[in-house]
Amino acid sequence: MSRRFLNRSQVTSASAALLYSRRGVSKPSTDAAAPPLPPLRCPGGPRVKAEGLKQLFKVPHAGYLAKYGQRFILNLKLTHQVAALLSRTTLRTPDKLLLELGPGAGALTRSLLTRPCVGVLGIEQDERFNGHLEQIRQYTGGKFQWTNGDVLRINELEIVESLYAGFAQQHRRKPAADARERASSDGNKSDGGEACSSGTKDSGCCTDDFYCEDAPLRNVQREKILRKRFGKYAAFNHDTASGQNSGSAAPSSDVSGCAFSSESAAFEVSDRWWSDGDAKLEVIANLPFNIITELLMRYAVDCSRKQNLFVFGRVPLHVFTQQEVAECIIAPAGSIHFSRLSVLCQCFFHTQLLRTFREMTYYPKTAVLGALITLQPRAVPLLPGLDAATLIHFTDLLMRPGQRGMTVYKALQQHVPPEVAQYMLQELRTDGALTVLDLTTEEVCKLATLWHRFLEASSQQAHGSGT
Repeated sequence: MSRRFLNRSQVTSASAALLYSRRGVSKPSTDAAAPPLPPLRCPGGPRVKAEGLKQLFKVPHAGYLAKYGQRFILNLKLTHQVAALLSRTTLRTPDKLLLELGPGAGALTRSLLTRPCVGVLGIEQDERFNGHLEQIRQYTGGKFQWTNGDVLRINELEIVESLYAGFAQQHRRKPAADARERASSDGNKSDGGEACSSGTKDSGCCTDDFYCEDAPLRNVQREKILRKRFGKYAAFNHDTASGQNSGSAAPSSDVSGCAFSSESAAFEVSDRWWSDGDAKLEVIANLPFNIITELLMRYAVDCSRKQNLFVFGRVPLHVFTQQEVAECIIAPAGSIHFSRLSVLCQCFFHTQLLRTFREMTYYPKTAVLGALITLQPRAVPLLPGLDAATLIHFTDLLMRPGQRGMTVYKALQQHVPPEVAQYMLQELRTDGALTVLDLTTEEVCKLATLWHRFLEASSQQAHGSGT
């Protein structure tokens, strides 16, 4: 009698058939293809793929694109993940305008358009993408706007004001100095009865319109109570403008208009317009890696001077760059990656590395890893009053390649007299035998301020001797 042996696959199929027969259901057919997955939500019409890019640039293969630094993110699933990541960090409210630098083929643009926002404004230098960008604008009903321009030379504020005039007028912030001038002019125009009276008003003599319009988070009634309670103390009513204490002095009887010069330092709101609330604008930069450093230097100068896009407040910057540059930006003091870019970015921004990308993320693939980094402007810089241009010039002298391993005293001696270098180290209260890499970001900023003062004193002395 012959025995029949069954292999494992036959036993598995037989047991599965027996199980389906006992349950009274028919076995699903394996010949029918699985239903296709629903396509990703993608506004903007047909997308540009790899073959379309080669036809657009008129090149036979992707090597020509890599030769000229042209690399694009075409994976829509990845761009959706990036947009979702931004929505969990800073892009949390639907009243923001997104400024995309280098939209290119528009894959990231389409993912950003899926998020609740006022609109997406793209700035592209390559005019070959104009047809695709115009297609996205038409398919989205004007939610996406675009223009051509070089991101290193254009004024983004003028573009925003021209295309989104209502948005710019509503969300542009004004410093307290402008508000004081406006309140002072309003007080001078009034008849004087409601301007400021030393008997009924507080000693600061500020109108309610000034507090309500330019400092919405302040409590005026609470400040009046605090003035009456603690106004007699000299330290509380120190006048920073004149350098005198006005707490023990009686209120001046010849106050006309609004005497902001006697405003207490405890109620100073000169930077409240900058620090309060989130900005209604965000920047997403997906540009060639070779111009990212120059772009960050430009934005650091604008942030320190609170100009250009930063008139809207503390505008976050989301930058696609290579992993080495991202490591330099977030590097702490003493690290081998600590560099001039580290000092510049950390002085004015809070830096955060969101995620890294493999070489295959871009088309054509890159020789280095990519990264996405977020730079959130600080409410108060590490050293208030320091201009980013001064810091850039000083770090170029102190932390140039090949000089970071020197001692601080020796590095300073190459650019200032020895006695000035010794004075700077004494003011900093640090050891001159430390290397430049051992300095923290705050210490480098303090040295830059002292160096700037030395240059100003030298120029004034030279000008005085010349005359």
